[in-house]
Amino acid sequence: MSLNIKIGSASDNGISDAELAKKGGIKVRLNIRKTLDGNIVISDHPDIDIIVMPKASKVLALAKKLNSGVVYGAQSRLFEFLQSRGVIEPDSIQGGNIYASLEASIPQASELPTIKIAVLNVAKWFEDELPVAEFLEDYNQEVADDFTDPDAVHSTELGQVPQAAEKGSIKPGVVRAPYGLSLYNSYGY
Repeated sequence: MSLNIKIGSASDNGISDAELAKKGGIKVRLNIRKTLDGNIVISDHPDIDIIVMPKASKVLALAKKLNSGVVYGAQSRLFEFLQSRGVIEPDSIQGGNIYASLEASIPQASELPTIKIAVLNVAKWFEDELPVAEFLEDYNQEVADDFTDPDAVHSTELGQVPQAAEKGSIKPGVVRAPYGLSLYNSYGY
């Protein structure tokens, strides 16, 4: 069985996944590479890598960064989408043997190109998922820009703040001790 993947845009046009996968010339635009053993690695998502394994008939979602708290949410949304489309077996969703991974089995169907259907549905999931990821990336960049290059209203040039003996919330001479022991000083807090 050969699998030809071309770069382009996915089109649905009211056609079922099975009919779409059987048609020739279907194009999806994904960052895909093929491993030496024939697995298809899709790495478009900022938090997870998706691996479609034709030999094992599985879909595996791996974490890109282990320190991120949003990995499981992305994996869960992927498998919920694939489950709702009938691409994976609902009772096969489980943690993989790689740390912070989830996997699920693709049901066998002799008359359908199941691997093509799986890749097409991952592409459809990306259509819904990537605008949110792009928004979060833009937001994080905007926050970083606000910290590194603030506008005139939210910044003060060096030397513009006048000196004073007592400024801010830290009072001079007040001892700050752990475990609430600072309650016994002259300010009473």
